Amino acid sequence: MSSKTAKYIPPQDQEELVLAWLRRARESQMAHYEMADLLSRKGKWLGVPVIVLTALIGASAFASVIEEVIPVWAKLAVGLVSVTAAVLSSLQTFFNHSDRAEKHRASAARFGAVRRKLEIVFAKRSEGMEQKQVESLRQELDTLAEESLYVPAGVFLRVQESILYTGEENANKAN
Repeated sequence: MSSKTAKYIPPQDQEELVLAWLRRARESQMAHYEMADLLSRKGKWLGVPVIVLTALIGASAFASVIEEVIPVWAKLAVGLVSVTAAVLSSLQTFFNHSDRAEKHRASAARFGAVRRKLEIVFAKRSEGMEQKQVESLRQELDTLAEESLYVPAGVFLRVQESILYTGEENANKAN
């Protein structure tokens, strides 16, 4: 379990609450961008072989029309490549990496928009925080959390560990 989770103390006032939401919005934004990049890479790892293999199948089909006598090993190789391409193509459709990556990108952008609103509220905290505005931002965060795709805990923790907040540089050196 992450040390950040183990040391969690609930916010004591509205200022701490907005700061906690701001941090979570930033972490969520970065985690969704991380997932979008990860899914895009996975999609390419499946997509490129599908393209290459289907091109090979097409070329061998064309070659078989030209040649009348095709060796058995060539027929087996073409059949194996064809089955491999079909399996990879099916996996590509099943996992739907590109669509999921785009949804994560959209969630990241929306978390970024909420984060910027929270930053404005936090920056103007000396003028007082409007309860109505804070409640509106809470509802926006809740809705966004419900509508966003799941980010695996490992990705989220990796993102949390990569983010340093003001004052943490010295605290991390002391630990």
